[in-house]
Amino acid sequence: MYSIQFPSIFVKLLFELDSVFTRPSFKYFEKIIAGILFGRPKKTVTAAVKLAQEEKRFSNFNRFVSRYRWDARELGIAILKLIIKKLNLVNRSMTIALDSTFLPKFGKKIFGCAYYFNYAQKHNMSKYAWGHNWLVMGLLHFSKLFDKWLCFPFLAQLFVPEKYLAKGQTYQSSIEIASEMILYVKEFIEQKLILVADGFFAKTKLVRTCINNNITLISRMQRNAALYLKPKPHSGKKKGRPRKYGKKLPALNQLAKRKSGFQDMELKLYGKKKQLQVKRIDALWKPAGQMIQVLIVFYEKQKKPSFFFCTDLNLSAQEILIRVAARWSLENIFKDSKEHLGWGDWQCRVEKAVKRSAILTCAAASLLLLWSHEQASQTQPEFWDILPWYTRKASPSFKDMIDQLRGRIIDNAFSAFNQPGQTMAKKELIIQELFRLAA
Repeated sequence: MYSIQFPSIFVKLLFELDSVFTRPSFKYFEKIIAGILFGRPKKTVTAAVKLAQEEKRFSNFNRFVSRYRWDARELGIAILKLIIKKLNLVNRSMTIALDSTFLPKFGKKIFGCAYYFNYAQKHNMSKYAWGHNWLVMGLLHFSKLFDKWLCFPFLAQLFVPEKYLAKGQTYQSSIEIASEMILYVKEFIEQKLILVADGFFAKTKLVRTCINNNITLISRMQRNAALYLKPKPHSGKKKGRPRKYGKKLPALNQLAKRKSGFQDMELKLYGKKKQLQVKRIDALWKPAGQMIQVLIVFYEKQKKPSFFFCTDLNLSAQEILIRVAARWSLENIFKDSKEHLGWGDWQCRVEKAVKRSAILTCAAASLLLLWSHEQASQTQPEFWDILPWYTRKASPSFKDMIDQLRGRIIDNAFSAFNQPGQTMAKKELIIQELFRLAA
């Protein structure tokens, strides 16, 4: 039986992860990844079975996801180490993006589902939606080859509200899960870590966890945050213990109205050059328990200011704002994974299968990005079709990368078809696979 033949670079990337699995289960991992990338019409386990043409052992695919002995977090760390190795990031600081994403589901008996406020609701939709809420971490890397920031997702964990947990299960808040995730990464990675998170995660628990473990945290600062100056040195003449906090600063909105202290900058953010006005303030913040730097930023054509903070006083304002903008590439990965990798198509119901489904999708996304980056560094391939209305496309999209990988696999199939000594039956199987991939 003929099966999909990945390009040699992609195969090497896959085998870098074989230590996580046993030899039999690794074969199913490879086929699941193929199903996620090329399965039709939806990216489900059934699609992977059809693509692999496994008629006799099809139930092993379900067992691989729900029962086989492999650890999802161990796979995540293996993916991260592979990214570090291939992008030559050893002994360099690493920027990790953190955010949550919602996947709508249907069915009351799916593990981990709950009702969440639907921020994307339309006028004819309910305010609340039923589904999964995933916390995802991805490594941010600026690719000179593609001239843009790439996000390689490597770790995903499900948040379940307390009222939806079964008896005996321990509740963890989103902030506790995020703190646990970054500590787990820190346990295996020795490099300096910079965590960039949305303003939702700027809570005391995560802030203190990062500070106590020498992890730099960058996030959005709330407008009503209470900031203080550094207290004056204790003279010893007054009774009582020394003050921890000095004079309270005015509200951030008031500080933004003061024109003094702003610096003009030109930075490349979101793929375009932007004009900014930035003011830096070093202040004490009680959730951090130490001095932090706060940035008041006026973006081009923006009347209202934006506020950000960083726990590292030595990081420049330019580096902070570039990383804040780069975090958006994680949002792009969410969109691409749902649209092109069928993240929301998984039909898992039991706990272990649900928790493993996200990391398998993350693995497929990161492997695809790594493969595109690897082979682009060796040759300059055609990543996309030039369109008359889109002649200035600077870098490949996620869909372009999938099409390119599919094209390489089809080329391999044609090469196998033309090999001497192929029987007619084998050629028919190759033709069937070609039609299945090209459809």
